Amino acid sequence: MNDAFANENDSPREEPHLAPVGGPEADSPAASRGTVLAADSPSVEAHPPTPGSGARAARRLAGIAAARLADAPAVAEEQLRRALVVGAGELAGRELAAMRTQLVTAVAAQRGRDRDVARAAASAATCWEPISRADSVHLWLVAGRAWHRAGRHGEAVVAFDRPLLSGPVGYPPAELALVRADFAESLNHVGRYRQAAWQFAEAARLIAAVPTLRRRHADLVWSCAVARECCGQESEALGGYLRAAGLWGEQDKIVPRARCLRAAAWLQLRGPQGRVRGPWWVTITVLLTELDRRVAAEPVAHLVEELARTRAQFAQMCAQASGPGKRRDAPQ
Repeated sequence: MNDAFANENDSPREEPHLAPVGGPEADSPAASRGTVLAADSPSVEAHPPTPGSGARAARRLAGIAAARLADAPAVAEEQLRRALVVGAGELAGRELAAMRTQLVTAVAAQRGRDRDVARAAASAATCWEPISRADSVHLWLVAGRAWHRAGRHGEAVVAFDRPLLSGPVGYPPAELALVRADFAESLNHVGRYRQAAWQFAEAARLIAAVPTLRRRHADLVWSCAVARECCGQESEALGGYLRAAGLWGEQDKIVPRARCLRAAAWLQLRGPQGRVRGPWWVTITVLLTELDRRVAAEPVAHLVEELARTRAQFAQMCAQASGPGKRRDAPQ
């Protein structure tokens, strides 16, 4: 054994030889036999753990973590993970759930850990399920949003499905709208466009009356229209594009308005069985007039680009409307 206080060339310090008080010498046969019996005897254990010692140690580690959470979240995370290991089998119920929630907070305070946040939140949510539905729902939503940020949309959908499709969520409307929008985007990524459209529509409804969120509301209405078009609900999508275009116009946002009006014009042109669904030429002419006026007043690059794109698509629409076998519903 090395002595931390010995010089580099010193030999290890020898332990003094002490005979047991009232017993045989350590090197006597009796002592040897006693040692062998003690080592081999199944009835003799070396310091068995005291019941509850693991839980007590876990609580101490959790206390250290709480003190370091604000300034050193990585240290807090390490202490909490140790606490969950040493307290395994002894921690239970609300105490275990609270410790796992504390771990979520520690991991979330560190950048670039979205996947770890999602895993920790899912574990904590499972612990809370038999104790508090509100806490469990919140942590499932934390997990879903973390998976969404990480680009793991399949996992995000699974996490969001649990709370958002099983009952009410006690979030303020604006916050719940953000959650539903994340859910909808993940649904889009996995090809569940009909469900995505519903989530976008619900998110838009939640903030429709909030003046400070008008831009967000218009964007959600637009996203809902895109999802409806993707799942074949073209009539509903047309209405959504026109509504979104109106909302963008109220905010004087010409670029998203132009894109919504062009999308609407295409759906008006391409109706069921090749029939025209609506006055596409009116929609596109209104847009061209508006863009011409804006470019004449301020010929900035993004307006010039939108005008060129609209003219090009108008030409394509005219070609399709007047092609062989096509109905000539546009004015000649």
